Amino acid sequence: MGAVKKIEEPIDISFLLLMKYRKPVISLSELLPDYLPHLTIEQANKRANKCTLPFPAFKSDGRNSPFYVHLADVAFWLNSIQKESRKDWQAMND
Repeated sequence: MGAVKKIEEPIDISFLLLMKYRKPVISLSELLPDYLPHLTIEQANKRANKCTLPFPAFKSDGRNSPFYVHLADVAFWLNSIQKESRKDWQAMND
């Protein structure tokens, strides 16, 4: 079997994330194990404070509340890295 020449458009990641988490906004700590498992919550919080996560994070009520993320922002991030990976793969396999 040869390499696949055409990659179909992916399923809507936003929809799948919404089905997985069953809410449009989740805590950063819920997201970490699935998409940023190399970060501890302390590291992720520091990056969120510095706005260096690959997507926006926000606090709902003051300094002591946890960080939250909107799944639409996470989906946009996942789509962008997937497109970049696809472009690299196609360059190597064409």
